[in-house]
Amino acid sequence: MMPPLRILIISDVSPLTISGGAERVLWEQASRLVKHGHQVRIVGRSRAGSEEESVERQGVRIRHFPVDRRSLLRFVRTSILEARRAALQELAGARADVLQVFQPLSGYGILGSAVGQRIPSLYTFLSPAPLEYRSRRGMTRHHRGGWAGNSATAMLWIIERACLRRATRIQVLSDFSADQLWKLYRIPAERIVKIPGGVDIERFQPAADREAVREALGLPARSPLLFSLRNLEARMGLDTLIRAMAILRRHVPEVLLLIGGAGSLRQELESLAASLDLRGHVRFLGYVLEAHLPLYYQVADLFVLPTRELEGFGLATVEALACGTPVLGTRVGATPEVLLPLDRSLVFQDTTPEVMAEDLRRFLHAPRGDHVAAQSLRGVCRRYVEAGFTWDMSVSRLEATLRDLALTKAPRAGPASQTR
Repeated sequence: MMPPLRILIISDVSPLTISGGAERVLWEQASRLVKHGHQVRIVGRSRAGSEEESVERQGVRIRHFPVDRRSLLRFVRTSILEARRAALQELAGARADVLQVFQPLSGYGILGSAVGQRIPSLYTFLSPAPLEYRSRRGMTRHHRGGWAGNSATAMLWIIERACLRRATRIQVLSDFSADQLWKLYRIPAERIVKIPGGVDIERFQPAADREAVREALGLPARSPLLFSLRNLEARMGLDTLIRAMAILRRHVPEVLLLIGGAGSLRQELESLAASLDLRGHVRFLGYVLEAHLPLYYQVADLFVLPTRELEGFGLATVEALACGTPVLGTRVGATPEVLLPLDRSLVFQDTTPEVMAEDLRRFLHAPRGDHVAAQSLRGVCRRYVEAGFTWDMSVSRLEATLRDLALTKAPRAGPASQTR
């Protein structure tokens, strides 16, 4: 029997609040590695307004480091230095066989230290940090435009490149992300490990009685029901989807779109829906509680993913599919990678409102005329996820990768190769 691994995870987020894909991946991986018998500690950035330092959750010890949020420069500086301080204190108290790093600021804190460079490491690359920063302009007072924003973007290029070159191996969730690593940073394929994201198939599963769940949520029993779960930000493409709804309702008068999520554009998107006279066709749910999330997936006839850019994997995609709900997504990022092997018709032909509306109309009209075909597709969606996208499969691959790193203690690659 192989001895358990001692794993130290360093992250720019905390797993105590699941507000996005990064937190979900972090927590699913850490908690399931503990269930596999490994010792897992997380060093993560404290949440805004929170003073907690160390907690334990389901066997995972979580230590938070403070950051100074009074300015962008202070935020970056303390994210690096406080992460380094906290990680080194953890390592002084107990050794680690392997490091797993999420995000570049805290990652640079540990990977830029002499101690961190002596321990094999896996950098989990979810999305390019500088492009994420640029896409979130205006979301917070730290996501700026102009000179300050350009300077911050340039700084993130430098920091993330340094992390990627110092890490022993780099995990991606998709071929799309692996391709980004080459195009943006010239990271060769031999340094990359693809471990797709997953879904908890016990929690996310088809409802025994969808109509009863609709009734419990206060939703119309017969209306064609669309659901989209997104941060309400520009890159998510929700404005295009709302414009498509204005066209779609002419052909499907009872259609209802539920939009879950919070973000800086909520008022703007609500105003857009109102200006298109869609008050009875688009409903904003706000932040959807974790306990309620499977219910909305279950009752929808279709989950819609209108992403405009930077879809590194799409956890919501596989969560919806696990609930038996087909997904119609744009040909952006890793979405085609996930959906095309299932059914080529589940990818929008284009990202204009007109084409999206036509693809939605085509989908809604076909299955609603054939209940058997609709149920068959829902079963296919569920089996597709069970065969390739469970967290158990994903974490087993991660465990093997971390054990290989810990046992081989392979040297770092240094500067990236210029060949592929």
